[in-house]
Amino acid sequence: MVSEKEHNEWKRVKLGDYVNLRGGNAFKSIDFEENGVPLLKIANIRNSGIDLEHCVYISDEIATTNSSYLLSEGNIVIAMSGATTGKTGTVKKENLPLLLNQRVGVFNIEKDNLMYQDYLKFVVQSTYFQNVIKVDAIGGAQPNISSKQIESIHVNLPPLKDQQKIAAILSSVDEAIEKTEQIIEQTETVKKGLMQQLLTKGIGHTEFKDSPIGEIPEKWSIVKLGEILEVSYGKDQKKVESEEGNIPILGTGGIIGYAEKALYSEPSVLIGRKGTIDKPQYMEEPFWTIDTLFYTKIKKDFAVPKFLYYIFNMINWKKYNEATGVPSLSAANISNIQIKLPNLSEQIKIVETIKPIEHKLKNEDEKHNQLIKLKQGLMQQLLTGKVRVSIDEVEEVLP
Repeated sequence: MVSEKEHNEWKRVKLGDYVNLRGGNAFKSIDFEENGVPLLKIANIRNSGIDLEHCVYISDEIATTNSSYLLSEGNIVIAMSGATTGKTGTVKKENLPLLLNQRVGVFNIEKDNLMYQDYLKFVVQSTYFQNVIKVDAIGGAQPNISSKQIESIHVNLPPLKDQQKIAAILSSVDEAIEKTEQIIEQTETVKKGLMQQLLTKGIGHTEFKDSPIGEIPEKWSIVKLGEILEVSYGKDQKKVESEEGNIPILGTGGIIGYAEKALYSEPSVLIGRKGTIDKPQYMEEPFWTIDTLFYTKIKKDFAVPKFLYYIFNMINWKKYNEATGVPSLSAANISNIQIKLPNLSEQIKIVETIKPIEHKLKNEDEKHNQLIKLKQGLMQQLLTGKVRVSIDEVEEVLP
């Protein structure tokens, strides 16, 4: 329990009294290069970190003349305009050197004996802080927020030792999240490589032949998708929506609601008809799908549904886009796509070979989701002072 005296040590303060938010420089696009010092733009802030895979660069000479915009390890940065206004990231050693671009801000703590940087990192990630940002950023055609507005936000400030304890606990969860993400990424890479091998070379084949779409095992055939499945349109879900239904209604991004009756009850592979056309989905249970999705009625004598789902994941769907505006596919175009097809027995073997990796991915995804929920709950409790946890209890919060 927290004594009244201890609780009173917590203060409600204006962020700007302890922290200065400085914006980046308006580097000219004419100076962007393919090599040099990377430039941190809003698009490079991802998942509370920094992703420089698709960044632009500034020459060493220009970087030197703008050295005041060079970031340091541990710096907390925030997006100050656009659809992702408010998203934050922390600069790591491997990101350096790194220059700060315009519309990205960096927090500089002016009273480091009163504000702990890692505590600030979680404060600006909190739901409360992000909600204030969203409200303050509204007002124009494009969300936008100033340093002054962010500095005016009031936050809870416990004693420095408490800040360090809170940061240690939340950092331990962050580390667990990061490790799980690394496992997921590694497993996805293994799955992709295995699928590439199995869907082109099969299992145990030593003789191969040329085909219109590349080399295939001697016993395999080339077929058009229309020969082994029928492509059907989804239907408007408004007529079937129900608070009591348990039949999932699928959109291009997954489940969007539930219905009392099913549009189709057999295992099916689904693909976007409009909008998101490159994210196949697989359903074994009865489902309903809206009209932005195609669903497939698969001929059982020719193909195993899960095998076709793997095939769909290997197809470059954007290649078959028929629109200049919103991406779209047609049933006729899908039906004409040629694929490599083994017999049913080998299809089943391929599915069974991939299943263990899918099971591992599912378990890691569930663990990742649990850790995210754990972190959100802990932030709500610890950043408000509702719960006080000893530094010795850090490991006990992890599942």
